[in-house]
Amino acid sequence: MRMPPATLSGMHYSERLLGHVKRAEQVTQAAKEFVLRDFGMTPAQQSALAILSDHDGITAAQLARECAVTPQTMNSTLGRLDRRGLIERRPHPMHGTLIEIRMTPAGRAAFEQADARVAELDVALSAGLSASESTLLKQLLERVGDNAAATRR
Repeated sequence: MRMPPATLSGMHYSERLLGHVKRAEQVTQAAKEFVLRDFGMTPAQQSALAILSDHDGITAAQLARECAVTPQTMNSTLGRLDRRGLIERRPHPMHGTLIEIRMTPAGRAAFEQADARVAELDVALSAGLSASESTLLKQLLERVGDNAAATRR
């Protein structure tokens, strides 16, 4: 979806929505990385464990889709989690060619501790925003994400 040049005329690159979204993403990811360092966990690993906390037993391909990463990236992430004993991979009971990914008790404990810190960070990020502003911001960001996805179709 291209905008006519006249629509963009006079708009400095620093005023564009893309710059603001990118800056917010960079700063919030850096804050998340900092918080997760105490647990020896990366944001990618925490995200994978977060999805597994709700969908234990899904395949690596499903997990990759949920985390919006390539299967290769997810396999790398899972390898690191597996080496730390935070997940285990088992053949699916009915479809032996499929491998289920499950959190181990150690993985669940590590996730719960790390996620509590990420939740504290989330509260800190919304400091100064009212509940309605926070809700509106989430809705607007979701719309921006949907608009971005629509440009790729």
